[in-house]
Amino acid sequence: MSATVAAETAGRATPSLWRRLPSSPVAMVGLGIVVFWVALAIAAPVLPMPLPNAQDYKAMGHPFGSAAHWLGVDPLGRDLLSRIVWGGRTVLEIAPIAVVIAYAVGCAMGLLAGYYKGWVDAAISRASDVILSFPVVVLYVILIANIGPSPVNIVVAVVLASAPGIARIVRGLVLSLMPQEFVAAAYLRRESDLFVMLVELLPNCRGPLITDFCLRLGYTTITIGTLGFLGLGLPPPNPDWGGMVREATSMITVFPHMSLYPTIALVSLILGFNLLADGITELSQAD
Repeated sequence: MSATVAAETAGRATPSLWRRLPSSPVAMVGLGIVVFWVALAIAAPVLPMPLPNAQDYKAMGHPFGSAAHWLGVDPLGRDLLSRIVWGGRTVLEIAPIAVVIAYAVGCAMGLLAGYYKGWVDAAISRASDVILSFPVVVLYVILIANIGPSPVNIVVAVVLASAPGIARIVRGLVLSLMPQEFVAAAYLRRESDLFVMLVELLPNCRGPLITDFCLRLGYTTITIGTLGFLGLGLPPPNPDWGGMVREATSMITVFPHMSLYPTIALVSLILGFNLLADGITELSQAD
């Protein structure tokens, strides 16, 4: 197969996958959940609800749902619905940025390791093994505890923890593609190494990477929630689903809704990403 034919095939395959997305009920349910949260996040500044950090001391006496606070208030009298919506906005800003940067770093590492092999592969693989040997949660806690909680530092922690796993996936895919004829054709045309990696190899890795990208968005959402619950997430008073659950744990037997609603929000968004990934996997396997 020539490189031109391979490129044309890749160009046809990508839109075909997205055009067939409505044929997968699982993918559409997942996409619907994700779009719901994205729409809420975008509309958060104009929605008719209190500011996320505004305190209503009168509502603290009866923190359950009311006309003024549909989902009730948290232990500090802040509107739960507002904080959940703004918390979703925070997650949907941090998670995609972190995963995209992790993919840029991981794909670069995987391409270099799989393409050049030898000592380059050995050095990248051993460095990846060292990072992957740490339990993920422990690694996040060590990183955030040392560099401090902030959106930028959460992104840094996610990139350091995720890039080696992405590199392994890309490396394996590149090694399986290297013997293909379109790679040999690129060599015959005297294409540069960078061209072969970015134009010939990386686009042909897209199927598994798209699925992993969606799953990794879910993992990153879990990470942000876990760090918030451990007190290592966004510094207060920023809305943070994990932090909201942590703040309400002391009142869970009296006012369970304070921790229940942010937990449902967190689980629903993770479920959306996972269902979308499952649907894309089914469509990819059907090709």
